[in-house]
Amino acid sequence: MNANISLRVGLVIIFVLIGFIFPLSFALAVVIAFSVYDDVSKPTSNERQGHNQLKDLTPTSDGWLDRFEAVCESPAETAFLHSMISAFDLKPKNGLLSGEGLKLHLQVPVSSYRLDFLVDNRLVVEIDGAAYHSSPEAVERDKKRDSFLKEIGYEVLRIPAKTALYYPHEIIPLVTSARVLAQLKDNEDKHKEEDRVAEVKDSFRPVKVASALRNGAISVVDGLDKMNVYVAREHERKKKQISSEAKRKAEEYEKDIQAELDGSEELRKQYEEVKKNW
Repeated sequence: MNANISLRVGLVIIFVLIGFIFPLSFALAVVIAFSVYDDVSKPTSNERQGHNQLKDLTPTSDGWLDRFEAVCESPAETAFLHSMISAFDLKPKNGLLSGEGLKLHLQVPVSSYRLDFLVDNRLVVEIDGAAYHSSPEAVERDKKRDSFLKEIGYEVLRIPAKTALYYPHEIIPLVTSARVLAQLKDNEDKHKEEDRVAEVKDSFRPVKVASALRNGAISVVDGLDKMNVYVAREHERKKKQISSEAKRKAEEYEKDIQAELDGSEELRKQYEEVKKNW
């Protein structure tokens, strides 16, 4: 850890302690902590420089193997590298090793992780040392890491360090089998994508579009017909309701008139005369 990062870590601790008195200090602690995490998660300048130097290597470069070995982080990784170079006749090209239809990348950064090896941009190969990968915490950590890598499209092959060191003849069959599986899944994903694209294209074919428009027009016509039937029924119902109400009021009105006629003989005679003339 360099001096700058150490200073910022100290500030984070100080601001956290002050935060119990002045809560706003917690926000400063979080900001500084994120800056420390960002710097720590980035490759170091030496690492970036090493990878940039690999890009300049060609099969005719002196000591190119030594340069790739220097990128490896353990003797087991170096042993794996030698097995792959020998089996697939790998040579340096644009910062990676290539040969016989296989591409091998070393120390590849992916999100917050760094992959030991990446084969054909799809198969992740991790060389697991027993000291670092055997504890329950390490197993759980590796499980989460593998799950994340698979979610974003990678396949993961973990090879014990002792296999790479003492049983190199077992490495290539493991890698070959994993490559086949990765290729099958890659083809499956491509077929699924092609099927989705074909389905979308098929939906825009003139016949499909015309059929969709025709079905849509039929649905609209059916909807209008149903609406017209509903409106007609409502109109008839309202008409009967108005007629019934008018008849009821007329009957009540006639009862009122009859009551008045029964109470006056003179009014009855006048009513009969008018009714006769009508």
